[in-house]
Amino acid sequence: MEQATITQLTLFITVVLSVMTLALPRKYILLPYVIGACWVPADQTIVIETLDFQVLRILVLVGLLRMWIRGEMTPIRWNRFDKLVLAWFVVGSIVYVLQWMSIEAFINRCGRMVEWLGLYWVFRQTVRSWADVRFAYVALAVCAIAMVPFVAWEWVYGRNPFTLLGRVTTSLREGNYRCAATFPHSIMMGLFWATLVPLFVGFAKQQQKHRLLLWAAVGASAFMIMATASSTPVLTLGAVGVLLLLYPLRLNTRAAAWGTVAMLVALHIVMKAPVWQLVARVGVISGSTGWHRYYLIDQAIRHFSEWMFLGTRSTAHWGLGLGDVTNQFILEGVRGGFAAFVLFCVILFVGARAALRWSLRCRDKGESFLAWGVFVTIIAHCLSFIGVSYFGQISMVWYLLLANVGFFYDRAWEPSRLASRTVVMTRPQPVL
Repeated sequence: MEQATITQLTLFITVVLSVMTLALPRKYILLPYVIGACWVPADQTIVIETLDFQVLRILVLVGLLRMWIRGEMTPIRWNRFDKLVLAWFVVGSIVYVLQWMSIEAFINRCGRMVEWLGLYWVFRQTVRSWADVRFAYVALAVCAIAMVPFVAWEWVYGRNPFTLLGRVTTSLREGNYRCAATFPHSIMMGLFWATLVPLFVGFAKQQQKHRLLLWAAVGASAFMIMATASSTPVLTLGAVGVLLLLYPLRLNTRAAAWGTVAMLVALHIVMKAPVWQLVARVGVISGSTGWHRYYLIDQAIRHFSEWMFLGTRSTAHWGLGLGDVTNQFILEGVRGGFAAFVLFCVILFVGARAALRWSLRCRDKGESFLAWGVFVTIIAHCLSFIGVSYFGQISMVWYLLLANVGFFYDRAWEPSRLASRTVVMTRPQPVL
């Protein structure tokens, strides 16, 4: 993503968010991150010598400073999921530096580690009860509803109302405006809201409080997703809706997963083209680039020996237009080799399995559906990763989700805790 020097208005907002991060009570500390992700363009950067500081990266540093000054750093018993996330960060960064063997690559990975690991650590330290988790998603719901008038303006007139905050545009494809609001691309905006829908629904069904607000956020998200005129967010939203409706059948999830694998293997055998060629046939919006996604997957498999050890510096020679790696799974391999790719897949599998186990073993129906919402959210990200690689503000909701999984991971494997009927949203849980 191309960076832009920060505007005066965005600099003022960044200062305000930084002060909020330092001054707000601990239970509201996630609010500045939510506001920054929703309302500040991701390309806005403060450049100091060769170092770039985007708004979210600045808020990470301020958040760590706050915790150190106030003594809010709490020892966390690192569970299996935490260790996997840390290993993914470290292995990917080491391989990337070895790949390039330059001081610039080292500085780049240090900056990314501050952003990625910093976000995970701040969120992991902040989320100490389900009330903290609920507050973050209620704040995101408020932002979703508040953003609708701006997206509606952009959708009708084709002009992005957030140009004063940064270099954001509205693109046009096949006669349709592709709204992006503050996000670096329309697909990123659509996926940002599509991957939040399962937990909006989960919290709405879990408790009466904020129920209307959360359902309104679901409607607002659906409108903004359609306004992007992009297939990947629309298909992700459709998959989310189907999976949420399948909650009563969650006991059959393992059988469904193995059935899907068997079906794909069978299709691969009987089809003339490889089974991943089906990606080229998926599209609900005119002008979709499904064939590009298929071609990228096909060439990544053909060039496996090139990137399996230390990744590769460029994929442009794989084929026309393949310098743009629009697949998060492949990007993990390109940047961090096969080891980082495997760790990334394991994180998704372990997180989804923990959420499913929590949903199956919990006797409280509202809590069980909330856990199913977490499971569906992880699957939604997996589907998104096939069609795009994440950049911009969506990293905030991605690492918030990972931190949430790290928070409840141990609870998912404690039968005594899950067997009791608990009211998780009204009574704070102890720190891990």
